[in-house]
Formats: sequence, structure tokens, C-alpha cells
Amino acid sequence: MAGVSALYHLQEYDKEAKITLFEKEAVLGGNATTVAIKNTKGEICTVDAGPQYFADQAWEDYLDFIEKTIGKEEIKYESVGGSLVIRQVYEENAIIATPLNGKMRGEKLGNLLKFKKLNEEAHRLYKEADKHSGLTIEAWVASLNFDEDYKQQIVYPFLGSSLGVSVHDIRKMSAVDIVKLFAFRKPKMSDKFHIMQEGMGTIIQKIGASVKNPNVTIHTSALVHDVLLKENTYLVTYHKNGKSVTEEFDFVIMAVHANTAAKILASDLAFKSISNTLKTFPYFEAKIVIHNDDSFVHHKKPAFLNIFTDKEHNIVSSTMNLDLISPRLKGIYKSWMNTEDAEKVRKQNKLLYETVFYHPMITVEFVENLKILHHQIDNFAPNFCIIGGWSEGLETQNSAVLSGKRALEIYKRFKQQH
Repeated sequence: MAGVSALYHLQEYDKEAKITLFEKEAVLGGNATTVAIKNTKGEICTVDAGPQYFADQAWEDYLDFIEKTIGKEEIKYESVGGSLVIRQVYEENAIIATPLNGKMRGEKLGNLLKFKKLNEEAHRLYKEADKHSGLTIEAWVASLNFDEDYKQQIVYPFLGSSLGVSVHDIRKMSAVDIVKLFAFRKPKMSDKFHIMQEGMGTIIQKIGASVKNPNVTIHTSALVHDVLLKENTYLVTYHKNGKSVTEEFDFVIMAVHANTAAKILASDLAFKSISNTLKTFPYFEAKIVIHNDDSFVHHKKPAFLNIFTDKEHNIVSSTMNLDLISPRLKGIYKSWMNTEDAEKVRKQNKLLYETVFYHPMITVEFVENLKILHHQIDNFAPNFCIIGGWSEGLETQNSAVLSGKRALEIYKRFKQQH
């Protein structure tokens, strides 16, 4: 999305610019991968393997971008209320089950009031982010007025599953960035999330098609492996159709993850300091499995998000029950799970699709190194930048659009100097 956003904004600003976009995959989309699978009725339906939903108040730049490109009327979406169940793998009863569609389900009122308080505290942190830079999730949770069992059994698994990481890893994350995932609206406001019927990946492909013109070239299945500085221009080398091709450009925008950017820039010593900083950003592996194994969801108390933990309260799996969204998604579940469980699902012939995504771990050090990276790029050259949702902090479709706008501001300064 970041590359498509940059393409659109630059083209709108400079109609005469000749722009080339390189996409390593066969279609545009990046992590926003939409796949076609069969539901339990045998009907073909589309499901997002990557980013799944958007919500009011936190995706406004993303929605505005869609309106400006293909028009929001092109989007058909379904909505689902936020609901949560946490249970241990070997226990039938849930540790906590939040209301479903506003209806209580026999949950202890004390647990629900504490969960409401957690969301209120997260929203306060979200609104006062500038005051709490450098605060880790572990330090923030320690400051909350909950008993230790509640923190270990409910708070940490919930926070870990919000990003798709382990409880061990979530402790090190930047608190002000992690709460952006769920605390962007006041607790009393609607908890609805919206899911695009066509899928977020399909929407990006439509946007890409809408911005094509004689001055825009989009190369798919084109893997860039080198960017070299040549005086005031850049030589970009990529592989396509089994051939290595090099082209020269006046301005380069790298809309890739930090680890990929480091590899692409490694051949040129001119980028050494930038490349070294890029290597400092830690990543984690998220195994996404779309399947129809209902043992990964709670049956007595259905919920959109089902978090299963072990006896030490570590996350074993985190599953979205897509069945609750729409009849077209009947019997379809999307899980973050370990390799062992994925293999069990496969052997039972219940695996529909699987993939692995690599996401940046937004630690406090990550945030500080991001400031260093931006400073290095600003002082490197006026015709070069690195963007992506991760470069704005937390990675979402909305932050990816924002990073495209940032690329435009850098391009504007470049044009003013030339």
C-alpha cells in the first residue's frame, strides 16, 4: 500500500513525472494478500490473509485515499462487533468472555469491569502518547491497578494477540504504539470493525489500475536487488522474466521493510550508515493459517477473537472466527498458530491457506532507531527516501498511506531545489 500511496500522491502533484513502480509479487498488495477459498458450503469466497479489517476513527487517511482513487462506493463491507474469549487449551471454561452483540454471557462482572478499565487506561495512554515515549508494555502493565493473576491470565495474552506476538515479546514493545491497535476510540463508542468483501489486497489492485496512465509503469513479479548511487542519480537493478535489468532514476522511494531495504542497499558503501541502522530493527515471524478446524474457537461462548493459552498463560493460538462476520464465511477461521498445530490442521485436511509474514517488533529501541533513520535519510540526499507503514511506527494500511504522503513532501523539496 505504501508504494501505491506514494505513486498516487506524486502523480497528482507532478503530472509530467514519469514514474515506475516495482512489485516483487505477481500482483500489488504487499502484506495485504487476498485469497479465494471455499467455505463449508463449497462456495468460493475472498479472505484477507494479511490485514483483515478497518474501523472508524483510526483509518481515516486510508478511507480518504480510497475515496480519492476508486471511490468509497466501490467498497462493499460487512461489520462485526468486537468480542473476545480467553481460555486455556486444556480447559473447557473460558477465563473471560466479553459480551457478544451487547449480550452478557454469564461472565463475572468483576472481570468485565476490569477489562473495561483496561480499555479506558489504554485510551488514556493513546491520547497522551507524547508524555509516555519510552514506556514499555511491561512497565505500563505493572502500573495498572489489577491483581497479578488478572494481568498474567488476561491482560498479557490480550495485548500479545493484538499484534500476533508472544507474551514474552509483547512485554518489550512500545506501549504507546501497541495500544494504537485497539484504543483509538473511546470505550463507550461503537466497537464495530469492518471487513471488505473483496479483500484489502483486491482493493489495492483496483487502486493500482486506477492510477495507471502513459507516464506510469507498474512492473509486477519484478524483484529489486540493488540500488546504487551514481553521482546525483540512482541505478536500480531488478529481476524480471529471468533477466536482470538496470534502469536509471532521478528520485528513488523504497517502499519496503527495513530488513529488505538493508539487503538492497548493501552493495553500495554510500548507504553504509543507513544500511547499518536498518539492520537494527528486529522482526518476528507470524504464521497465518486459514482453515476450517473449529477446535480453535470456543463453542459455548462464540467470539470473534479466540485466544488459547497454556498453563503458564503463554499464547498457543489466536483465532478470528470469520463465521461471525457473514454467512459467506461459514466455517472459516483465521489463526496465528505454531508450526506443530498447523501441521495437525493440514493432516486433518482442514487447511485452506497458510503463509508467513515478517513484522517489525515495535520496541522502545525500534522507535528511537526510527528517529535516527529518518535523520540519516534527510541528510543523505534530497532525492531518496524509505517508507512503509512500519516507518511511521505501527504498521497498518493507514500508516502505509501516511508514509506515501511523507514521500510526497520529500519529493516536493527535491523539485523546489531543481
